[in-house]
Amino acid sequence: MPSGLIVVDREGRIVDHNPASERIFEGTLARSSRLRDLVRESQALQDLLSRCLNSGEIFTRLEFNAPIRPDVDKRIGINLSPITSDSGEIQGAICLLSDLTEIVELHNRIKLQENFAALGEMSAGIAHEFKNSLATIVGYAQMSMGEGDVKTLQNYARELHKESQALSHMVTDFLNFARPVLTSINAVDLAQLLENTISDLRSLRPGKYEVRFQAAESAIAPCDATLMRQSFLNLLINAVEALGPAGAIDVSVVKENKLVRIAIEDNGHGISEDVQKKIFIPFFTTKTQGTGLGLSLVQKIVLAHNGHIEVRSAPGSGTRFLVTVPS
Repeated sequence: MPSGLIVVDREGRIVDHNPASERIFEGTLARSSRLRDLVRESQALQDLLSRCLNSGEIFTRLEFNAPIRPDVDKRIGINLSPITSDSGEIQGAICLLSDLTEIVELHNRIKLQENFAALGEMSAGIAHEFKNSLATIVGYAQMSMGEGDVKTLQNYARELHKESQALSHMVTDFLNFARPVLTSINAVDLAQLLENTISDLRSLRPGKYEVRFQAAESAIAPCDATLMRQSFLNLLINAVEALGPAGAIDVSVVKENKLVRIAIEDNGHGISEDVQKKIFIPFFTTKTQGTGLGLSLVQKIVLAHNGHIEVRSAPGSGTRFLVTVPS
């Protein structure tokens, strides 16, 4: 077998193993009498093994760190299954092993590259916004040096003030985004919160569009009502801005097991696949106005609630954002 295999008895002691498991642990297997002693997270593995031996639970895709040498750990994938007799009595457990070290290292390298790429995108966005504002400020300052008309100078001063304020707001927004999200968690009915947010949307973004709301039941979840309202409102405003003349937005709230799923879908112009990969990067935007922090902040708030957000879209076919949070 290319995979490692270890057999343990009812006490968790290793009673047999194959050559592949010896290769994975590079000699440390022979020095261990118990399965738990092979990994750093010994108590966690022992707890799972006890459940397997006592109640017959099967565990898959477990991952642990195995100290192979003083300065070297391996990432080990473990599957646990009980061994039962003909009468159904649990006599021990089979442990299937796989060395995930190279896969984990490759994943970390890819993630690091993606982080550098995201940092580059964010830096480019910041530099672009600053360069535009500074070019405007320098231009009006140069024209002011040779201008003698008071009214014209006042107009220049107003434009300089406007661009300076824009830069100040950008820095403030970025600092707010960089700060940790502090949540005040309470039991909130997300269906009712969304219904109220949709009412606010109509006053903030009036127009001839339709919002269809559907919620089968109340969807209570522990969250910060103010932050979640901010996220929903941002997604709804984005949906309105993407709509055409006969625009419509469908909003639904569904409670499934221990999760609440909120879908916000529009029939607007859609988002290309290349743009979808970047929409959550701070300061990335395809709009002529805006800092590109809206969706980044939405994602940050959702993650602070132990949830996740995903987007599905295609040019000309509308866009669907799906927010999932634990209930």
